[in-house]
Amino acid sequence: MIIYFDARALPGATVGISNDVLVVSLATTIAVVPFVILLAYIIRIATVAKRTLSIGPFILRETKRSDDLN
Repeated sequence: MIIYFDARALPGATVGISNDVLVVSLATTIAVVPFVILLAYIIRIATVAKRTLSIGPFILRETKRSDDLN
């Protein structure tokens, strides 16, 4: 973005902030969003794995409940 962006292409300011600063900030935000989403999923999976008692896949185990049926 910095290499190809020409600051003279966007003269002026919006709400007291230079337009070139706004464009570079927007481009940086768009570039970082996928990594933030990936990090959120990794943190979620780590939290769920930390709070579960069993180690392994999230599946239900069969139990013998023949005493309850009689």
